[in-house]
Amino acid sequence: MSKFMYPKLAFQNIRKNKTSFFPFALAGIFMVAMFYMLHTISIQADDRLFMGARTMRKVLSFGLYVVGFLSVIVLFYTDRFLIKQRAKEFGLYSLLGMEKKHIAKVVKWELIYVGGAIITIGVGLGVLFSKLMFLLLLNIIGVKTNFAFRIVPSSIMVTAGLFGITMLVILVANAISVYRLKPIDLMQSSRAGECEPKAKWLLAVLGVISLGIGYYLAQTANNPVEAMGFFFIAVLCVIVGTYLLFLTGSIAILKLVKKSKKLYYHKKRFITISGMMYRMKQNAVGLANICILSTAVLVVLSSTVSLYTGIEDILDNIFKKNVIIEYLYERDRDEENSPSDWINEHHYDYDAVTSALEERAKTCDVQIQDMEQYYILSELVNIDGNEIHIENKDYERAAYINVITVDDYNRMKNTNYALEQGQVFLDTDVADLEHAERICITGCCYEVAEHKDLGVSLDRAYISSIGRSITMVVPSLDDLRVLRNAFTEEKNEYGSTDVQISICYYMMFNLSGSKDDKLAFVTELRDYINKTGIAHLSQIDDVFSMRPEVYGIYGGMFFIGLFLGGLFLVITVMIIYYKQLSEGYDDRERFQIMQKVGMGKREVKSVIRSQILQVFFLPLLLAMVHIGFAFKIIKDILHMMEFTNDTSFIASTIGTIGVFSLLYYITYMLTARTYYKITSQ
Repeated sequence: MSKFMYPKLAFQNIRKNKTSFFPFALAGIFMVAMFYMLHTISIQADDRLFMGARTMRKVLSFGLYVVGFLSVIVLFYTDRFLIKQRAKEFGLYSLLGMEKKHIAKVVKWELIYVGGAIITIGVGLGVLFSKLMFLLLLNIIGVKTNFAFRIVPSSIMVTAGLFGITMLVILVANAISVYRLKPIDLMQSSRAGECEPKAKWLLAVLGVISLGIGYYLAQTANNPVEAMGFFFIAVLCVIVGTYLLFLTGSIAILKLVKKSKKLYYHKKRFITISGMMYRMKQNAVGLANICILSTAVLVVLSSTVSLYTGIEDILDNIFKKNVIIEYLYERDRDEENSPSDWINEHHYDYDAVTSALEERAKTCDVQIQDMEQYYILSELVNIDGNEIHIENKDYERAAYINVITVDDYNRMKNTNYALEQGQVFLDTDVADLEHAERICITGCCYEVAEHKDLGVSLDRAYISSIGRSITMVVPSLDDLRVLRNAFTEEKNEYGSTDVQISICYYMMFNLSGSKDDKLAFVTELRDYINKTGIAHLSQIDDVFSMRPEVYGIYGGMFFIGLFLGGLFLVITVMIIYYKQLSEGYDDRERFQIMQKVGMGKREVKSVIRSQILQVFFLPLLLAMVHIGFAFKIIKDILHMMEFTNDTSFIASTIGTIGVFSLLYYITYMLTARTYYKITSQ
């Protein structure tokens, strides 16, 4: 056979089988372009362009690995559909005298043509649209900058290398598939597995149990830390349960329906149920894949959309005020180890700090407003009835305690409360303490003078992750010292070595003025305050320098979410399309027989519509059920990321489900038309 015959025959095969090759090539081009764009954007997101670029680059790099891995998997998956669908064609070649090595060469040239087109066109489109995508990303994170976006040779090499190796491995796998099959197998492999499967009740029950465990874990996490720990276990259980239910549970249900004469012996339901029973095992894997991918689309998009639209809410949760200055209160320890003249000169002259801040504000043309100053003792604790200890980190009974003085509380809330020695005000969402008349903290017991909504939002370092908090008001700073010493002693007693728990002093305030002036004020503010000589300055946080970092993180996550959502959607459409294509060719002969024995075309079309509707929308409905049970655990994880606007998350989830359902329905309409054309030929 002429060596030019193989390329020519391969080209003719691609042209004649364009309904199979074109979607495969189109999806591959999309994946290559997407991978190239992510790679080149992650390289060109330079710190010199905008603040937060380094953080965003880390997020994009993570997304790049995910996109690359999923792209390789889906190319292998769809190629298996192509090979299986063309089994009869390969068998015909064999019967006409072509040897297996000749068939393998034809398949090789087909993949060279298709793979070359995928990589070339994909990289070309990636180069063409990469600048547009980068501008979209900058718009998402709210950055305006002038830059010269360039073609990155390393991105082209990495993209071409990854997908070139993928095509090479697919080529080897296809050759192995051809060499392993016998001529008779090549003619009949497209019909393999057509015997009616048996109902495996044990596996069906295991599927229900696995799904139940996943749902239970998603609903019973007591706090965001547990939610994060349970999430991956719950996802694994749900995936296993989904596959088992589609593989065995669906067959078991069909067996039960078949036993009902009233339900089964109807001309439409009889054909539909029989057809589903005939090869349900093959259907079930595809349906389970569609269900899991649909769930992934909904989870990724609803979460990332919520985080992006709630960035300002997240910043409000992190920052009670625009600027937060934290000192460590160590006066009593300094008194033990330092001369009095040093203490008087260097320690706790907050008037000097305030004067320095006002001087800098005047220089930067901003105004300091809403100043708050208070001492606070914060610690992660465990609750046992009305007793509080810190020696055991049992997260089921954990809470975060904030203790402040009544003088600071009165100054913050403009009140005039008084507390006797040994009395406290208590504000908590811990059930054991909500009505307690007495509370004991590491051996220090207090009478609860009043349970009240104190209306203060203090340190959120653990509150968002634990989900339970205690705010307590004590009579004086001496009480904070006593509790601090008790906490330190107990922590050291139970394994920690030389731990020094500190009382903190916070100065926090808002700024008014232009955006640039505010940013100028906080720039190098730490060095400016240090010039006052005040000791034990711990840290300075401000919303202005943090905002680009937060937008870089959550904006990058939203951008990656759009890419992953698009990728999952493409994979879902590909699976649906090839499933319908494969099913159509398998069903064509049966429907032809039905028409020959008297069933009209209208009845055939009605049966087809009924069968597709019942099978097609089952994965979407189950995906919605998965999302419903996963809502709580995802919400808890978002709380740990400081997103607490549950209403916004509900709206994002409903909106995502609505848009995805519309796209799913459009896919149904297109693939159902293709299925009908094939079966009616």
